[in-house]
Amino acid sequence: MNKMLEQKAKELGQLITEMDEYKEVKVKQAALFEEEQALELLQEFQKLQKQNDSKQREGQLTNEDVQKTEQLELKMLDFNVIKELHESQTKFQNMLNLVMQTVIGNSK
Repeated sequence: MNKMLEQKAKELGQLITEMDEYKEVKVKQAALFEEEQALELLQEFQKLQKQNDSKQREGQLTNEDVQKTEQLELKMLDFNVIKELHESQTKFQNMLNLVMQTVIGNSK
């Protein structure tokens, strides 16, 4: 990567970390780590998702696997901290998508 491009990438990274959307994600992540039950549930969900992805690639994913994941997902909705983190992550991702569209759009 040439030095000018590397410098611009660093500048963009710095600007992104200063955005409210980024800061909100960090606050919501910290709140999640304070709520042990919610954190354990989220980790269990992520583990189950990885297992399901693997099973799906191998053609072994069952309806029972899908139902178990859906039930766990519904349990997660009982925790506001998880919902709020998900919402803030979505806002942040939308902002990043706009940045990428701008970068790509300006290159045409």
